Amino acid sequence: MFWHPPRGHAGMMRPPAPVPPPPACVGLKEIVAFGAGDAGFNIIWGLMLSYLAYFYTDICFFPARMVGFMLLAARAVSLVTDPAVGLWIDRRPAGHQALPLLRGGLVPFMVLVVLTFVPLPRGWPIAVRGLCAGVAYMGLCVSYGVVNTAYGVMTSLISSDPAIRLRLATSRMVGATLGGLAVSMATLPAVDFLGHGNRQAGFALFMTGVACVVGGLVWLPARLCHERVATDGGDVAPRQLVVSLLANRAWRRLTGAMLLTMLGSTFLFGALVYDVRYVVHAGDHMAGWLLGMMSLMVLAGCGLSLPLCAWWGPGMVMRRGTVAAGGILLLAYGLPARLDVTGVGLALFGLCVGVCNPACFTLLAQAMRHEGSADGLHAVGLGWALNSTASKMAFDIGGSLLAGVLAAAGLVSGAGQQTVQAQAGIHAGFLLVPAVLYLLAGAVVLRGLAAQNPVAAVNSTASPPPT
Repeated sequence: MFWHPPRGHAGMMRPPAPVPPPPACVGLKEIVAFGAGDAGFNIIWGLMLSYLAYFYTDICFFPARMVGFMLLAARAVSLVTDPAVGLWIDRRPAGHQALPLLRGGLVPFMVLVVLTFVPLPRGWPIAVRGLCAGVAYMGLCVSYGVVNTAYGVMTSLISSDPAIRLRLATSRMVGATLGGLAVSMATLPAVDFLGHGNRQAGFALFMTGVACVVGGLVWLPARLCHERVATDGGDVAPRQLVVSLLANRAWRRLTGAMLLTMLGSTFLFGALVYDVRYVVHAGDHMAGWLLGMMSLMVLAGCGLSLPLCAWWGPGMVMRRGTVAAGGILLLAYGLPARLDVTGVGLALFGLCVGVCNPACFTLLAQAMRHEGSADGLHAVGLGWALNSTASKMAFDIGGSLLAGVLAAAGLVSGAGQQTVQAQAGIHAGFLLVPAVLYLLAGAVVLRGLAAQNPVAAVNSTASPPPT
């Protein structure tokens, strides 16, 4: 006997049950799940930021100039894919704009995480190994852009309440900091343990586990978060969306500042392992401990951000914190290159970054809410996508420039010692270049940035979400 679907009294098929609407209020579970997502993304971002150049030069033995070219080539693809993702989100129906991409792109993202950090056999020609590594990294950049853009847009789609957005941004930064802390503390010890001293095998095994952990963390916001705020970009031509977004002065300033600070962070984190190993002559595991200490200070800064935003407003918090971060790095560069100086400088720098980050993402969400059109929210997806693209461009441009600086200074890949000239280039890339970029962002780009949140809305946020 064949099964027949149940029918109503008139013999017609019953319509499918309606999808229940999302809860009206943003609960604690949703806020925590949102923060867990950025913990997953920041694990991958931290690995790329702190260990990708090291992995390519000292594990895969690629020349520094080849590494720089690979980073730039991968980003060229994202220049097209990320804005396309943002436009696609803006033109999706309300309630189903970002979540389908976040859920559908998760598995390819996990696979490409593993492939990017799998060393190829040394017997292969270096050109073949470089091509395969470049293609894998390019795929990771594209998949990361898809899921991370969808995740970022959720900051604007979960709620339109500035107080809730500040909670979401704080939860996001807490999660990102914990993810970065896990990377800094666990990466090299875990690689050595799993590979029994063979870092090529250790990286392959470690990244397989990382992909599973990251997949679980990103699944939480994909499953537990809801879209409550609808955009109205479905009937607007892409050109109008772009024009509306570029007319948004606050968005331009914030994106420009984030580009400069990300460029500076790329230099700092990318050169950290080299500086610890070749300039202050400590073990490379010390770099992980320094990153872990800095992550704890970022976490402390996130806790300070809420009361400071209530006192000064998010715009002033971001500007002053960015200038302070640059000043600290400049002072550390002027002092003797010692491990204690580096540690104190990175701790204070991390505190400033932690104070800035929640204010930055809250300002960004509010800037896109109040863009050119009267009712706002026309280009939320495109705005987050282009902001993310700018940050990732800064990462790859910074990685390429750092590789060029190291090559020009005479860095020898895999060598136990480096020349005085190479050490000077490493130390300048580690502290001086980031200091200048942070000072430019805070003192020039963010000058005159008005607070985007009413102080009363910030005051209504009683405490940061639990970690």
